Amino acid sequence: PKFPMPNNLQYLLRYGTLAGNPAVLQHVRLTLDRMAMGGIFDQVGGGFARYSTDIQWKVPHFEKMLYDNAQLLSVYAQAYQAFKEPMYRRTALRIMGWVSAEMTSPEGAFFSALDADSEGEEGKYYVWTTEEIHAALGTDADLAMAYYNVGGAGAWEHGTNILLRTENDEEFAADHHLTMDTLRTTLDRIEQALLAARSRRVRPGLDDKSLTSWNAMMVTGLCDAYEAFNEPVALAAARKNMELLLGRCRREDGGLWHSYKAGKATINGYLDDLAFTAAALVR
Repeated sequence: PKFPMPNNLQYLLRYGTLAGNPAVLQHVRLTLDRMAMGGIFDQVGGGFARYSTDIQWKVPHFEKMLYDNAQLLSVYAQAYQAFKEPMYRRTALRIMGWVSAEMTSPEGAFFSALDADSEGEEGKYYVWTTEEIHAALGTDADLAMAYYNVGGAGAWEHGTNILLRTENDEEFAADHHLTMDTLRTTLDRIEQALLAARSRRVRPGLDDKSLTSWNAMMVTGLCDAYEAFNEPVALAAARKNMELLLGRCRREDGGLWHSYKAGKATINGYLDDLAFTAAALVR
């Protein structure tokens, strides 16, 4: 029912800014807020799932695709430039963190996708029971369950929960009488503990081929993030990937190869490979 549609959001962001239309910009902000706080965003490991199966961005189809996250990286980076909203910066940086940790080969190629299911069950890698939260977090469990709405808005099926948020960090800190520094320090500790606990589960399958068009889209996203946040790691990853594309995926006739894996590039490039690579080079 709900796909992120980042190109629509990017268009509306630009139009609303250039036309000085606050209603359009509010529409963009509402959608970006709800996606970043919803179950469609991996609150523990970063990165967006492909789409939501409900109208509230709560229950995703748990598959994560490189091209979605590449475009959403651009949108959140540019939205931060427009609004200076800290959540947009954090969301963009966590997309980058997920790509670096789980979707990048040693030579700098970006993988295509993570499966939705593990052990034959969709979402099993990503959802939590109350008992699992307590076992992973100890004294931090109560705060985490409030923050991620465990047992409340996050309740799903078979006693599991999809971690999500119903208010931003400033609102949560005020409601729980915490300073922003204390909340951020505690959340960083909680996220690391949950990530460590989750890493011991059976991981979803990885589609480890690298598509030229999707890699180029991520290069563009990383360049947008570098412009917005001045994070050197973003530009370094973009350059390393583009050097790989031009070194391994460029054909002698001036065209491109479509797919790269294990040192071998195959399949004549399509129009989107050429278009997105050209756009990334310009960026």
